[in-house]
Amino acid sequence: MFVIIEPKDHHSYKTIVDLFSEFIKEGVMLHYSFQDHTRATFISLKDQSNGTFGGAILLKQRVGTLHQKVGRHLSSLAPKNGEVWTCSLFLQGENHSLSQSEAFCQLFYQNLYQQLVTFGRKEKLDFLCMILEQGEYLYTEIIGSWPYVFEVHPDESRDGLFHGILSLTINPSKLHQKT
Repeated sequence: MFVIIEPKDHHSYKTIVDLFSEFIKEGVMLHYSFQDHTRATFISLKDQSNGTFGGAILLKQRVGTLHQKVGRHLSSLAPKNGEVWTCSLFLQGENHSLSQSEAFCQLFYQNLYQQLVTFGRKEKLDFLCMILEQGEYLYTEIIGSWPYVFEVHPDESRDGLFHGILSLTINPSKLHQKT
């Protein structure tokens, strides 16, 4: 369902990288956080023939560039070099009926989370610092059941974005089981 595009492979996936770049430029506040996307790793849907495009952008950044509350929360977790992996994501689609969209979105967000976990294992990460537009946050929280361990909601941040810490080691399905 997904392809991982590391910086060394950007030239081979120019069309996809350009689509991610456009997405970043359109979100003014996201552009600020991900302006140096030449160093980014992308996780993208493999098949975009049905008009659906989406995935994640991952970029290593200094803790000092993150939302202040996230930075404080990370003070004991951040590596000695002071850099952590940040992530944003999006999904854009057309040609889906409402029922297909809901089923597709659930599959997309669950599989994307698994790709992030795989990326985390490869990079030896327990968490990612998420920077999301409000709609994407809601999809990950409600549809994807992603395990956030710390959250700053859009109404609490000056830039109107969600900032949070996403666990890559907690099984999200266990978080939402009824006891």
